[in-house]
Amino acid sequence: MKRRALLLTLLPLAAAAAPPAVTLVVELRWVDSNLPPAAQAAVRDGAFVVGTAGSISPRGAGVVTSTAALPPQTIQRLNVLNGQRAGTRLTTSEPLQWVDTLVELDPATRTPQRIYANPRSGERRRTQSFTVAPTWAGGRAPVRVGFSVDDDGHELQSTLELPMERWQTVARSGGGAAPAPRGTISSADAAGRPERELQLRVSVQP
Repeated sequence: MKRRALLLTLLPLAAAAAPPAVTLVVELRWVDSNLPPAAQAAVRDGAFVVGTAGSISPRGAGVVTSTAALPPQTIQRLNVLNGQRAGTRLTTSEPLQWVDTLVELDPATRTPQRIYANPRSGERRRTQSFTVAPTWAGGRAPVRVGFSVDDDGHELQSTLELPMERWQTVARSGGGAAPAPRGTISSADAAGRPERELQLRVSVQP
């Protein structure tokens, strides 16, 4: 009788620990920017920053404007049952064009005499794969996301806890140079620094 009572007591606890049976929507996007460190330093110091491209999110005082619209971002979406795993694989083709040239030199003067051009075309194939396993306990709890991304041979794997329904940066590449210290002027701060961020957002399917 004692063993049966213990078993009946554990069953409700196991049922309560199961994640809610809902479908989660996991979104992925790459965000590219090309901001000079001078813009970041100006926002840090509370200045007004005017740029021709790119964007930056200032903290505290600071205003940023842009005269060029950013290119549209490609967002990948996956619907997955809470606590389960899903994946997608996308292969795209990019057309390429180039010209093979041949220069015929004058034997006497060694100067170009004739130039032959042969235009050619081809394509470059690019593959992206994305695997995700989100687990959400419900309510205001964060969602635990294990994910794997392979972007044309560059692979990234990680497990993070993310807030629901908010874009979060989970990986960053490029950049690497911090703005010069306050009161220091450097010509290198004017050069743009390409940077790429991988962002994820998880929400409950309505």
